[in-house]
Amino acid sequence: MKIAVIDVGFNSLKMVKYRVEPDGSAKSYGQLGMMAKLGEGLERTGYLGNEPISRTIDALRLCRETAALESIDHVLLIGTSPVREAANREEFLKRVQEETGLKMRVLTGSEEALYGVLGALRSVDASTILFFDLGGGSLELTLTEKFRIRRIMSLPIGSLKLTSMYSGKGGRFSRKNRARMTKYVAQQLPARRELGLNKDAILVGTGGTVRAMARFDQEITDYPFDKVHNYSVGFDSVQQMSREFFKLKLEELNKVEAIGEGRSETIAAGALVVRTLMKELGFDRLTVSTHGLRDGILTEFLEGGVSSTNTLVQREDIEHLLSRPEPPAELSGDVELLDCLERNGLVDERQKRLLLVAVRRGRSPECVEADADALFGILMSEDLPMSHEDQLLLATALVRARRPRTANWLARKYDSVLSHDARVVKKLGACIRLMEILNRSKAQFRVAFSGGLRVSIVGSNEPFPLELARNAALAMSAAIKKPVTIFASAKERERHAGLVQVKS
Repeated sequence: MKIAVIDVGFNSLKMVKYRVEPDGSAKSYGQLGMMAKLGEGLERTGYLGNEPISRTIDALRLCRETAALESIDHVLLIGTSPVREAANREEFLKRVQEETGLKMRVLTGSEEALYGVLGALRSVDASTILFFDLGGGSLELTLTEKFRIRRIMSLPIGSLKLTSMYSGKGGRFSRKNRARMTKYVAQQLPARRELGLNKDAILVGTGGTVRAMARFDQEITDYPFDKVHNYSVGFDSVQQMSREFFKLKLEELNKVEAIGEGRSETIAAGALVVRTLMKELGFDRLTVSTHGLRDGILTEFLEGGVSSTNTLVQREDIEHLLSRPEPPAELSGDVELLDCLERNGLVDERQKRLLLVAVRRGRSPECVEADADALFGILMSEDLPMSHEDQLLLATALVRARRPRTANWLARKYDSVLSHDARVVKKLGACIRLMEILNRSKAQFRVAFSGGLRVSIVGSNEPFPLELARNAALAMSAAIKKPVTIFASAKERERHAGLVQVKS
C-alpha cells in the first residue's frame, strides 16, 4: 500500500510518499515540496490572500496528479497555522475541495504539536525530550517523559511570521528590529522552571529551518555523512549561524545550497528563534529530527486512531499510540548470550544495545541479500534512534561480520569518527558473526561463562555448521581476549559429520 501525507504550512507545502509493508512498517520513498507561502500577508489582514490561495491550490493539483500517476492508495491532507488562523478559512477549504478533490483536515496548535511528537519520538533515543517544530507561522513545544506528554504549547513565533513583522526593505533586518524581534521571541517562550525541565532533558527540533541549519553546519564542518536525522549541533554553532545569516544579503543566502531560494527569506528569523530558545532554556546542544508531523499523521492512520475532521485528538490518544510496544523480534538465545557477555564485563550497555539492533536489522531480507557495500549504505541511510557515531559503529561492525576487508577500508575512511572505537568494531563484528551462524542454523543453545564463554548446541532443525561456528568462536576469542568454545551434543556431531560427508 502507498500513502501520501500533504502538509500545508505557513510557508511551505510538502507531500511525503510512504510505502507500507505487509508487516505494517512504513518507509518514505520520495517527497515533493513547494514554497506556496499560504500565510503571506495573513498577520496584516487576518485573511488568506488570493495569490497565496491560488499558489497553494496549484501545488495541491500537482500533488493530486502525482498521487494518481504513482497509484497512491490514500492521500491525507492537513492544514496548520495559516488555515486555522484565517478569517476566510471555510471559503478556502471549500475551494480546495472543489478544485482539487481533496478534503483538508485543519489541526489545532495542540494537535500539531501532538502529531509532531508522535512522528518523532520513536526515532530519538532519550527518556526526557523537549520537542519543537518550527514552522512558518508558529512554534510548537512539547515536553515528553518516558512516552508521557507533560506540556504542550503553540507559540506565534514562526519564521515567516516574524520575517513579515520585523524585516525591512529587501528582507534585511535593522539592528533595532533584530533586538525587538529577539525580545519578542524571548517573551513568548516559557521559562525552564515553568516547563519543569530536568537536567537530563534533551532538545530535539524539526522543521525546514532546523534541517537547513543542520545542512549548513555540515557543509562548513565538512561532515562525512549525508545524513541530517539525529545530527547534533552545539549552541556556539547555532549562535554563529544566526549571526552569519543576518549579515548576508538575500541574494547571497539564495546561493547557499543548504538554504536555497525557497527558505532564504526566512532563515535568519528562524535561526534567531532556535538560538533564543536554546539560550533561554539553557540547552547547549540541539538534536535534529527529520521525523515529525507527517509521520505522526501516518502512524495514526495506520493504527486506526482518531482521524475525523470533526474530532479533536487528545493527548491520551497520542500517549496510547506512543506506548504501544513494537512487534517483538524473535531473538532466540541472543539476549541470553548478550546478557552473559555483559554480566562478565565483555561488552558494556552501549555495545549490547548496538548488538541487539544489529541482529534485528541483519535478519531483514534486504540486509541478508545485500553485499558488503550495499549493506553499509542500507544501514547508514536508515533513521535509527541513535547517534551518527553509534550508527556508523553498528554498520561497520555488521559489515565486518561478513567481509572484514571492506570493514577495514571503512574504518580507515571514517577514522576521524571511529578512531576510539576501532577495537570495538572488531569485537562487535566477531559477536555478530557468531550470533548470525547460531540464528541462521536455528540452533537451540545454552551459554555459560567460567574464565571463558562456552556455547553448547543442544539441538537444531538442520545439521549444525560446526566448523563455521568454531572459526567464528576463534575470531570472537581473539576480539574479547577470552576463550570462546563451541560444544555440540553427540547427535549434533553425527549430523554434522553426515553433512560434511555428503558435501565432500
